[in-house]
Amino acid sequence: MTQPKQGTATPAKGNAPPPPRPYPFPVGVYESGTQDYDNSVTQLATPVQMPLWNISPTGWLRGLWFDFAMTTAGNAAAVAFNGDPTAGGFSGVQKVTLYDLGGEQVVTLTGYEWLVVNKLGGYFDVGDPRADITFSQTTGAVGAGGSFHFILYLPFEVVARDGLGVVQNESKPGWKVELWMDSSAQTYTVAPTTLGSLRVRGFPDSYTEPAMAAPNGRPFAQTPPLPGSLQYWKSENQALPAGNAKYDLTNGVGFPIRNIIYYGRDTGNSTRATADTNWPDPATLLLGNVNYFTRSKNLWISKMSRAFALSSLGATVPAVDTAQGRETGVYPVWFTQDLTSHPGDELRFRYLDTQVNSLIRLTGTFGAATTLFALTNWLATPSKNRYALISGSGA
Repeated sequence: MTQPKQGTATPAKGNAPPPPRPYPFPVGVYESGTQDYDNSVTQLATPVQMPLWNISPTGWLRGLWFDFAMTTAGNAAAVAFNGDPTAGGFSGVQKVTLYDLGGEQVVTLTGYEWLVVNKLGGYFDVGDPRADITFSQTTGAVGAGGSFHFILYLPFEVVARDGLGVVQNESKPGWKVELWMDSSAQTYTVAPTTLGSLRVRGFPDSYTEPAMAAPNGRPFAQTPPLPGSLQYWKSENQALPAGNAKYDLTNGVGFPIRNIIYYGRDTGNSTRATADTNWPDPATLLLGNVNYFTRSKNLWISKMSRAFALSSLGATVPAVDTAQGRETGVYPVWFTQDLTSHPGDELRFRYLDTQVNSLIRLTGTFGAATTLFALTNWLATPSKNRYALISGSGA
């Protein structure tokens, strides 16, 4: 008999070691971003649509950066920005709409709502566009009166740790963004002598296609978790009478909800100026038959300020509607605080699980007739299974 050669034994069937587990998706990719949009339009007395942005293929899309710059010259008027109550140049953006590959609206927001999403959506440590060191706006009777500059972000990616929500962007025509600049009367209470030109530049924030494997042979994940998942941001509103009233949410019901941001406008003057005064104290949020909370106005403000570090600019608490100050009449409910004490550091454990007939009701006694708005942020997954989000987090 011939002796078998050493090292050539074949493992018995079924005893082969399992293949190595792939590295998570953000391993093996590069972040990339190049300018893909650059257009300027002159402001008018009526809203103006910017040229449509058809986003170029970039691989995997994390989000979109928008650089807004309004330039005026030769002004002699005592320029003042319109109030919301102090939205400033953000009032110059009438609306932004993001369309998916099938033409469905994924995001629909006003300029001010877009500011709030950046500030309270749980995407940045400091998300307030007013706190950005490039933010500026010029008032008064100076030559550049009415000029402003700010940067806003439109997110796809929900969790940077594993890339959940990143969308595939490999075809053209593909994702599209529609922007409208608002009228001069909506932007200013005293407009510049000569209306300015608004320049908007767009920069996709992307991941490159992943390599197949690392030098050690361990493969890289070729897609983020739950590919095809998509997060939405949409606004809705309802006129409520003075006294005891209720608001039942419609957007996002039936999906896992990540954020609800309520804000009010006085029906009489259409601004948020008196929204705090008229806000219910206490307010109750019902989730079906469950009382999610009944809290005083001051407690709601306190919890918000601690979570979002809205008093982090030194010993003096920032004024409302200023950089890192809270927003007048804006009351968020966030489900993104489960990994650390910071919203956005999330394991997806606390997303609000809703069914198509779930009741999400805000109730309380309003001090005056109020138009109540709700910005809702929810996730649609291919499986329509809230618990797939948890398993996708590594739990």
